[in-house]
Amino acid sequence: MKLKIILRYVLVIAIVGYMGCSGEDGDMGPAGPQGEQGIQGEPGADGVNGTDGVDGADGATGPRGLPGEDGNANVIYSDRFSPNWNLINQPRIKRMVINNPDFGRNYDDGVILFYWTTGNGSTFLLPWNTFSSFDGTLDTSRVSVIKGGSGDAWIEIRKYGSDFTDSETVGSNRLRYVIIPGGVNTSAKNTIDYTDYEAVKNFYHIPD
Repeated sequence: MKLKIILRYVLVIAIVGYMGCSGEDGDMGPAGPQGEQGIQGEPGADGVNGTDGVDGADGATGPRGLPGEDGNANVIYSDRFSPNWNLINQPRIKRMVINNPDFGRNYDDGVILFYWTTGNGSTFLLPWNTFSSFDGTLDTSRVSVIKGGSGDAWIEIRKYGSDFTDSETVGSNRLRYVIIPGGVNTSAKNTIDYTDYEAVKNFYHIPD
């Protein structure tokens, strides 16, 4: 009986000692296959839309500028007038003086133009010369001279070889001047031929 009890205790101690000893760990085995993906959850409800902002007020409209000044407003021109040989009135030379304070002003690159209109309606810028149709020599010379600072302009005509006739010096002949101050459409100097009376008249809106 005692022997059985002793053997039982020995067996229990052996089992406990065996369990207290551990062998070396073995190599980790390969990872198992990935499990199936779970079912995706339901999407959440949409949020409430925000309210629209208030539109900004329109800016005030600025004042409209005043119309620009007419670029031809300062152009001065005379009516057509007949020659009046009040300085020299000889058969082959005639001279007249025209007084206008505007002739003596400083126009800063402006111009003073004199035009002569003949009895047949042709208009020429002075100075203007005509030549003999027979031998080409100078026949008639018409010139204008502005006397600096005095407001006087001289117009002189000369004829070579014969005397003037009334139709050449008075008759239907007419004179006209145009004063274009500096700064008034100065670009015209490069675009307009001042010898072309019609072009000057149209560009500067000069009545006939």
